[in-house]
Amino acid sequence: MSSYDAVIIGAGASGMVAAIELARGGKKVALIERQNRGGKKILASGNGRCNIANLSLSSKNFHSRNQRLIQELLKNYPLAKIEEFFRNLGLEFISVEDGRLFPKSLSALSVLELLEAWIARLGIDCFYGVEDLTIKKGFYITFAKGRLEAKKLILATGSSAAPQLGGNSSGYEIARNFGHRVIDPLPALVPLTSSAKVCRALAGLKLSVTLRLLVDGVEITSKRGDLLLTKYGVSGLAILDISIAAVQALASGKKCSISIDYFDSMNQKEFLKYLKSRVDRERNLPLRIWIGTILHPKLAKEILLELELFDATESALKSNTLKNLATLLKGYTIPINGYRPMQYAEVALGGVDSKEIDYKTLESKKQKGLYFCGELLDTIGDRGGYNFYFAWATALQVAKSILDT
Repeated sequence: MSSYDAVIIGAGASGMVAAIELARGGKKVALIERQNRGGKKILASGNGRCNIANLSLSSKNFHSRNQRLIQELLKNYPLAKIEEFFRNLGLEFISVEDGRLFPKSLSALSVLELLEAWIARLGIDCFYGVEDLTIKKGFYITFAKGRLEAKKLILATGSSAAPQLGGNSSGYEIARNFGHRVIDPLPALVPLTSSAKVCRALAGLKLSVTLRLLVDGVEITSKRGDLLLTKYGVSGLAILDISIAAVQALASGKKCSISIDYFDSMNQKEFLKYLKSRVDRERNLPLRIWIGTILHPKLAKEILLELELFDATESALKSNTLKNLATLLKGYTIPINGYRPMQYAEVALGGVDSKEIDYKTLESKKQKGLYFCGELLDTIGDRGGYNFYFAWATALQVAKSILDT
């Protein structure tokens, strides 16, 4: 039986970083991974570019039952420390206008290969393709290819999101076996579903809009960005941004809808004035053309059908009609009845109850020597690099906690 200072279950973003930091600190480390290669979610992230972090880090960007944990991480691992860790490995960075931070290569593969190179260089033992894992108290670990003993055990298995990239529930089961509560995971950063006819009629149409999420008729949040209409409902970056709040509300049995502002550069009064200024009754264009010059023609058709004005001309644009048109285009409502399953989610809401770990060390309160990092915990970040930040920061915190003991 091989003995290690630390064995890490899961060779994803947080697992690899924890392994590297511990090995650089002189610890004997082993990595155990179900897949034939670690870091598959790294390769898929940021459209293959790996959104490392965000220049703007705030506790408001994270959703957790344990805000003290978030505050502690932000204090101990500001962005400068994350950059320092990666620069010491040899990575350079580039930022884009919205604050997202990427490797200068704009390639996720360069990040993964750099981490793998350091794992090899530091002599970290890696066991891939492990599916028959058993762990007994005292951290005796057995599987087909080996029997290990660990002084410290780190669970970095990730969540059940994106199973096609290796997401699974194995970490939840291990945590339960050590007495931990697991909050049932739900898809997050995920497309939403709707039975609205307009979604099917305009499937494939992508628009830049402002979205407002309404829960039981009350606005909860709003985001500006891309909206993609699909056969099953709605997607796009703006939808992903509001999906965390939407999924939480839907899971609680509340009614959800989105209100779409197609002309968000003007307020209601300004937009109505603008519409009135465009009316020329002598010209008397068909409304499908009149609106189709300022709005995507396919969407213009659906709007006019809804207002029963498809065959009308500019002469029909009386004061009340213009008000109705302005109201619809500034607040087009689509009911939301659900969300896509885990295979379409970037992360998962829920996981190991973070109140059952020490917020300073990330050590279990249930089992001494057991640590957690990354997405396995009941904490997720907004879209834009926050989830990778959480993975790196928790990995570095776990490594520091172990090195300090």
